Amino acid sequence: MLSHSPTDTINFAGRQVFVKRDDKLHPNFSGNKARKFYHFLINDFPKVTRIVGSGSAQANSLYSLSVLAKMKGWQLDYYVSHISAYIQSQLQTYPVIVSNFTQAHHNGANIIQVDWGQAKLSGCKHLDDVINILKPEYLNRYSEQQILFIPEGGRCEYAKTGIYQLGCEIIDWAKGQNISALSVYLPSGTGTTAVFLQQYFIKKCQKEIIDIKVLTCSTVGGDTYLANQFCELNPDKTQHPTIINDGNKYHFGKLYLPLFELWNDVLETSGIEFDLLYDPIGLSVLKRYIEANQCPDRQVLYIHQGGLLGNATMLPRYKRKLANT
Repeated sequence: MLSHSPTDTINFAGRQVFVKRDDKLHPNFSGNKARKFYHFLINDFPKVTRIVGSGSAQANSLYSLSVLAKMKGWQLDYYVSHISAYIQSQLQTYPVIVSNFTQAHHNGANIIQVDWGQAKLSGCKHLDDVINILKPEYLNRYSEQQILFIPEGGRCEYAKTGIYQLGCEIIDWAKGQNISALSVYLPSGTGTTAVFLQQYFIKKCQKEIIDIKVLTCSTVGGDTYLANQFCELNPDKTQHPTIINDGNKYHFGKLYLPLFELWNDVLETSGIEFDLLYDPIGLSVLKRYIEANQCPDRQVLYIHQGGLLGNATMLPRYKRKLANT
């Protein structure tokens, strides 16, 4: 059962911060994707033989879906915009270099690079558009009961099952610690985890007489983009998490040496390795938020969302950048 991850305590930005270690949920299936795909793990789909997903060739969701498919005996078709020569070359080094891409390939995933030049894909800008166009072709070959289409990053209503379980764990832990005011913080891509967590806390915390608010930051597309993602998942803005930032706009996947230095500092002082794609931004934003004294009377719980296999790709990139400075 993927639940009840431990909670550690670290010293960060001059104060105590709790860390919910979802990276320790399971050695092969951890972090926020384990929560988002939890629904598919605990429920039976007796007729399903194939799942179709999409995202980056380095995405955590690629690896997690490959594990899910392997556990269930399903075939995974995973569509990506591009597979770089560097990522492709990692297949020659497996198992020396284990990344999301190499491990998913090892698990039997069918990783498909989209041919954007196809006439039928004319006008497509996003992978979700591609999947929508390909869906009728799949349904001509498979019945609706045989195939699952999972939106990029697990951004769907099914994600509530695991995220609500996470929310329940956090409430139980906060009560056990006699915490009456808690800020739960995590960096966001699509914002799925953050918005469903906030929705859950609003429903449950009045009965529990505890004040829990979700804080998040954007790592993809900026604050306006993230707010729009919230609205697509839940149009009621009163149930949305609070978006905070450090005054900078970051480009997804771009290397920032000051963020890498912060990531290294946290690793050295806490012994906890965080993801190198989302967490450096998350840590920087939280650092500024704490230093600005924005939460003096609230405890802070940072959710470690896993994704550490991606560091096999990110860490060499940072080392090359450092060597060239």
